This record gives sequence, C-alpha cells and structure tokens, in this order.
Amino acid sequence: MKKIYLLSFVLVLFLGTTTAQNNFVVNEIRQNMSRGEQTGFEVPIANGKSDIVKANFAKWLKSYKAKVTSSKKSPEVFGDDANIKVVSQNTVDIYANAVPSTIGANLYVFVDLGGAFISSSAYPQQYTAMEALLQKFSQSQAVEMLQLQLSDEEKAAKNLDKEYKTLIKGKEKHIKEIEKAKAIIAQRENDINKNNADQSAKLEQINLQKQIIETLKQKINGLK
Repeated sequence: MKKIYLLSFVLVLFLGTTTAQNNFVVNEIRQNMSRGEQTGFEVPIANGKSDIVKANFAKWLKSYKAKVTSSKKSPEVFGDDANIKVVSQNTVDIYANAVPSTIGANLYVFVDLGGAFISSSAYPQQYTAMEALLQKFSQSQAVEMLQLQLSDEEKAAKNLDKEYKTLIKGKEKHIKEIEKAKAIIAQRENDINKNNADQSAKLEQINLQKQIIETLKQKINGLK
C-alpha cells in the first residue's frame, strides 16, 4: 500500500509540473546585451531547455533568410538581415539568447530595425507583430518540449515493461524450481520410507544371522 501511495504522489507531482503552457506570454524588457542597454522581448518557455531553445531560435531565424552567426565569446545568436515582412518591409537584425529559468528557460530577443530597437512605445505596430511571432515560437517550443518529454516517458514505459516481463519470467522459473524441489522432496520421502522398511528387514536378517551363529557355536561346544 505504501508503494501505491508513493506512486500516486509522484503522479500528482508529475502532472503538476507537466501541465501544458496555454498562455504564451511575451514581456517587454530593457536590459544589457551586446549592443548595450536596449529594449527587447522576454519569452518564458515552460519546461524549456535553454540550449535547445537557442538552437531552435537560430533555425527560426534562418527560416526568415537571416545569416545566423554565433560565437563562443558571446552567448548571443545573431541573425543578420532577417526578412520578416510582418514586422518591417526592410530586413532587421536580431540578437537572441536563452538562459535557464525557474520554469524552464527564458528567451531574450532584441530586434534592430536599422538604427533603433523595437519597443512598444516607439514602434507599437512592429512590437505587436514581433510579439505575435514570438508567441507562436513559444507555443512551438512548448509542444516540442512536451514531445521530447513524451519520448522520454515512452522509453521509460518500455523499460518498465521489460522489467515487468523479466519479473514474470523470474516467477515462472521459481515456480518450476519449486515444483522440481517438491518432486525431489516427495521422492526422498519415499526413499526414507523405503529405507526405514529396509532397515527393519535388515535388522531381522542380522538377528537371524546372530541366532544361526549362536546355534553353531553351541553345537561346536557340545562336540568337544
């Protein structure tokens, strides 16, 4: 029963930590990046892994024909001349980085229109368009993270199934060994019963032989 309660507790805890993210919030921020203090976007991604999110955002930039570069000297991914028409008729430069957070990962994005970074106050239309794109990206990442988690859980389920089948085979082996042992015990019990009977018969033979010997001795003494 303790095991059942423990498994139930783990399941409740698991479900609580893997609830799908349905509200894809994008926050406006102002913080330091490679171009100094700028206004940008913070995209929280529940259950996200920062390295995967960063790599996926680089692919996302390439889908908009951006020339993507990264350097070990900088944690940022740089997308040069991204062609995102819903944001700007001209190409834009995008700087991005992903870091671990308490919920999973945070993606930070800064969009340079060509001398000025997007902000809700200075460029409300561009901000709204970029915000919508980042919300869709966040949603795609939430789906991918859950798919990765699903794959891991399916692998774990297969391992558990293998372990269960191993336990079944182990039980069957033990049952066969018990049946074999029971047969041996039954045989040995029969052997013991036969041995007891043989011992009784042998004692009778011994006593009879002693009587024969004693009789012969008496006859020998009577002839002297």
